Amino acid sequence: MHSTIGNRGIFGISLIFLALLIAIPTYGQEKEKVSGKELQDVMDLMEDPQKREGFLRDLENIIQAREAATEEREKRPVEQPAREEREVLVIENLFSRFDSISKNVMDAAASMVSLLGRGPAAYERAKSFLSQPENRSKMWRLAVDVGVGILIALILKLLLKGYPPRLTSRMKALSSKITLGFLKVLLILIPYGAILASLFIFFRILPSFALGHSLALLFFMVLFFYRMTLEVFRVLLSPDEERFRILPFSNENANYFWIWILRFTNYTAFYVWVTKALFVVQIPSPALSFLRALLLIVFPLMLSVFIMQISREIRARYADSPKNPENADEGSKNTRRWIVRYWPIPAIAYSWAIFIFLIIHYEKGFHYLFKATLGTVITLVALLIALRILGWVFKRFFSISEKVKTRFPGLEEKTNRYILLLRKVFRWILIIIALGIIAQKWGIPVSTLVASKTGSLIILRAIAILITLGVVFAIIGTSDYLKEYFLKSKRGKKKKEITQKRKTLLPMINTTVKIAAGFIGGIVILDRLGVNTTPILAGAGIVGLAVGFGSQTLVKDLINGLFILFEESVRVGDYADLGKNEGVVEAVGLRTIRLRDVSGNVHVVPNSSVDTVTNMSKEFSRTVIDIGVAYKEDVDAVMDILREIGEEMQNDPQYGKNILEPIEIFGLHKFDDSAIVVRARLTTKPLKQWGLKREFNRRVKRVFDERGIEIPFPHRTLYMGEPKQGPAPPLQVQMKETKGQELPA
Repeated sequence: MHSTIGNRGIFGISLIFLALLIAIPTYGQEKEKVSGKELQDVMDLMEDPQKREGFLRDLENIIQAREAATEEREKRPVEQPAREEREVLVIENLFSRFDSISKNVMDAAASMVSLLGRGPAAYERAKSFLSQPENRSKMWRLAVDVGVGILIALILKLLLKGYPPRLTSRMKALSSKITLGFLKVLLILIPYGAILASLFIFFRILPSFALGHSLALLFFMVLFFYRMTLEVFRVLLSPDEERFRILPFSNENANYFWIWILRFTNYTAFYVWVTKALFVVQIPSPALSFLRALLLIVFPLMLSVFIMQISREIRARYADSPKNPENADEGSKNTRRWIVRYWPIPAIAYSWAIFIFLIIHYEKGFHYLFKATLGTVITLVALLIALRILGWVFKRFFSISEKVKTRFPGLEEKTNRYILLLRKVFRWILIIIALGIIAQKWGIPVSTLVASKTGSLIILRAIAILITLGVVFAIIGTSDYLKEYFLKSKRGKKKKEITQKRKTLLPMINTTVKIAAGFIGGIVILDRLGVNTTPILAGAGIVGLAVGFGSQTLVKDLINGLFILFEESVRVGDYADLGKNEGVVEAVGLRTIRLRDVSGNVHVVPNSSVDTVTNMSKEFSRTVIDIGVAYKEDVDAVMDILREIGEEMQNDPQYGKNILEPIEIFGLHKFDDSAIVVRARLTTKPLKQWGLKREFNRRVKRVFDERGIEIPFPHRTLYMGEPKQGPAPPLQVQMKETKGQELPA
């Protein structure tokens, strides 16, 4: 009994094992039948008790493991069914395939090289093939079929030659141009269609080589579509005759597009014929893919050149067009400017993406590109609509009437200064939202990033940075406004004269505020970005201390400059003497004073070297005039004449406006060797004293000549002296008669 059960168990186990061997397929291969060796192994297992018991234990362990796994699965909570495939971004999938793509490229290149290496052998096979009489007769039949087809096409072309000109001469209206242009294309294509039809017929009547039939039909079919494309564009552009042109292009633009259409059409025809012909002759698939990729890469290169040329022409025309149309707001102009400047980038990217997908046979890429492009277009349209609505709202509620703007030209800028800033903020918010949606459409997980902890942190820090920038710009704007206000303040109906101190200090304070606000704002922004700013602050303190110790002269210049500015010792436009140099003051700064002398030389004087300042044009100027007359003249009469001349100049319309007070006659000033000197003084406007003094001297000379008042030349009285003994030596005087003159008696 036991033996019977044991034999039956062994027999059953053997059958199960044999069934497993038959049922398990090998990976990548078809199911195979059980070999003799495997049957022998089964027989050995049945005969050996130890092997049989080990096999039974292994089966028992497998059964227990399966039962335990089943119980564990039953105890698990019910979960959502896992997706079979993780959703992967198309771009990520594309990059993940780069390894396999590069391997395929290398294999294709190797296959292409191998194919080229088999060229001589192929030539010998073709030579041997043509050496057979039967094959040569088939080649002759193929040539006859093609020749007859071409002859039929030539006959049809000669018959239809005179018909298109009679049609095109009647083209006037647009509808007539389109209709008759279509007829012209049809008449031109009839001979090429006749070639294809005749070849189909003759290849059935006189068959030769199937491969030759395919290549000939492929060639003439490509030629047919090539001519159809060219003739359609010739009708549309009509590069030779403008009156037949359908598209509204100038002669130059029509010929430009015609040249590029010829280039694209010629190369497309070449590409299609070569790739299809190689496919027909059944070259290895890797080599065909490699050659196809090499030929396809020319298309995006040509498109990139074409797009850049078009972009340059559009930018040039946009630059020549009116930049500030009255009916366009600033946002529309900026949008148009951005489109004109940057549209080539997505256009070139699209062309390269399309052809790269074609090269690597990535079908999902086109779906991804179409879906993302459609979403981008919809988002941009919605953005433009939102921007228009935003502009309409601000224009509707914050606009100022033309009447008010005409009465108060600067009122709109004052009232809408921060309103325009608020409008720009809303505008940028809309643009950022649209960019986020576009990025999401292109596969960038913006929503996931925003919802994550890291994204929230980035957004909060970005908001803090924006607030900091807003505060910094507000401080700078307030500083600029206060500077302009104090430099343009008025008193009553007259403009208040702006002092040089204010002109110098206000820009300096404004610059200091800008630097301080920018530095503090930069520190805060760096801190929000996670940069440790403590070393920066410590380094700035050390650098400031080092600069303070190493630039004592500079500090002295600055301190002296501050005192000069506060005291207003000199101002721009004054004539000052600074000790070693004098001239008109051109600039007064915190470190130097710049002078220009009468000769035009510029002197830059450090403030630390200025010990004494002599300002010759502070509020008013005076000129002292010394007039010398002979000892014989009446001094009182001379002073009266000088007073008359001073009154005359004060009443003069040209010079009187620069004289502030009547002339002052001080009287007889001194006795010189050859003259007595009378001193007078004029009080003038700043920097006018020298010109008035020269005019006064000119009038004195004229009046003295008229009234016979002598202005003596310098002379000396000679005294021979007295010697200690005897009389003084005689003075020898010789008088000579000059020709034509008599000596005085």
